[in-house]
Amino acid sequence: MPANDPADIQPISLDDLKKSHRAARSVPLVILVGATIAVAFTLTATPLQSANDRSRWATVYSLGDRGVWHIDEIDAVPGWSTIDKVRHEGHFYSSKPALLPAIATGLYKGVQLVTGWNIRSDTAEVTRTILLLLNVIPMVIAWFLLHGILERYAEGRYTKRLLLIAAVFATPLTSFLTTFNNHTVAAWAIVFALTPALRILIDDRRSAWLFAASGFFAAFACTNELPALSFLGLLGLFLLKRDPRRTLLVFAPAALVPLLLSVGMTYWQTGGWKPFYAGYGSELYEYVHQGIPSYWMNPRGFDKNADAFPVYLLHCTFGHHGIFSLTPLFLLMLVPWVAPRLTREKLRPVVWMTAILTLVVLGFYLSRTQNYNYGGNSSYLRWLIWLVPLWILALIPVLDRCGERRSMQIVAGLFLMVGTFSTFWSIANPWTATWMFSLLDRYGLVEQYQDPLEPFPAHRHAWFASLPDATPEEAEPDAIELTGVDPTGRRLVLALR
Repeated sequence: MPANDPADIQPISLDDLKKSHRAARSVPLVILVGATIAVAFTLTATPLQSANDRSRWATVYSLGDRGVWHIDEIDAVPGWSTIDKVRHEGHFYSSKPALLPAIATGLYKGVQLVTGWNIRSDTAEVTRTILLLLNVIPMVIAWFLLHGILERYAEGRYTKRLLLIAAVFATPLTSFLTTFNNHTVAAWAIVFALTPALRILIDDRRSAWLFAASGFFAAFACTNELPALSFLGLLGLFLLKRDPRRTLLVFAPAALVPLLLSVGMTYWQTGGWKPFYAGYGSELYEYVHQGIPSYWMNPRGFDKNADAFPVYLLHCTFGHHGIFSLTPLFLLMLVPWVAPRLTREKLRPVVWMTAILTLVVLGFYLSRTQNYNYGGNSSYLRWLIWLVPLWILALIPVLDRCGERRSMQIVAGLFLMVGTFSTFWSIANPWTATWMFSLLDRYGLVEQYQDPLEPFPAHRHAWFASLPDATPEEAEPDAIELTGVDPTGRRLVLALR
């Protein structure tokens, strides 16, 4: 029977056309709503939210307004001080890699040229504008790219809708947009690298620009997340098998560009080839300055490594910072790992790449026993955020196979609600404890992270008793104010009356 036989043509009803039209319109609406929320929260975000992002902002100030990498001047200003710093050749430096603050400094100079703002006096305006340029706009573009990937490679309409909603509303990709961090940048760079790479691996395209874009952004992700070197290497192997010549002549040289830039910035900042964070545990971190020991000589809270390996593994997966407890939708990505037959052949590179990278990266951080701190006081295992785009795509096989079942839709919908709650719990400030940790803390179940109060020594004499009493004309005596800064940079005031 001929392929165009009228008997083979299925009639399309007007209702079907209307449903397809509504579905096509609803997808960009998801991104539009997500972008609006991201912009709104970014434009109202508190600047200098944590020691982590203050460390980077301090470099932007020093490099942009003083032309130096050391942060001595700004670190002494209340509200700007950070614990994420090292002591090198008589100066304080941010412990963060150099390339991203250098890029932000370039954006700062552009903003300053247009508006006249200064990051010291117009802190909120400058930082929020840079976050829009560095975090929000690229992430919105990444959402559109993810939408395109889902449209091309997912079969079920439910799969396409659910995963796009999850990417926009139910992962830490959104909650970390309001702060200066490397994880968000690495995540959108992964999407920028995957989009052309999948056109090569799945659609068998061979354009040179696809190899160049894939190599450049995969390597740029590495400059922000060192473990992403595994992504660059694995992606290079997949492409090498598909087209050795273009991989070697286009992909590899494009990847060298951000890598060399990162090395160059590191040398400019440190005077050597190793970034400062590679010296964790050395005299770079553990020093005494003006009689005050560094925070890292006596870390507190999450940073004091209170958990043994089994407990840490539990909380990284199903506990208070768990991948699957905070975003349970990602539990479904495990199904194709143990049942490969569920995965269509064209999607197998994505599934296997995701499985290998997840195990490698999680194993890497589990092996660093001196850093069992869950990424510090943050709302997610932030060093895994760059894997989120891959986790989203790895859900395609199981949802395509089972997504039309009512039971699967109910389970996936409940999982989506939990992930959305986790995202919006901390969207105003991701440098806060997870909702699950806060719940456990309320009932006294995580006391191992609390800092015990040191008993005040007995038999001490003070001069408080010598303070003058109030005169009859005064309602109360004059106050004596003692000011200082705590280890996280917050200003402290003690008034004695």
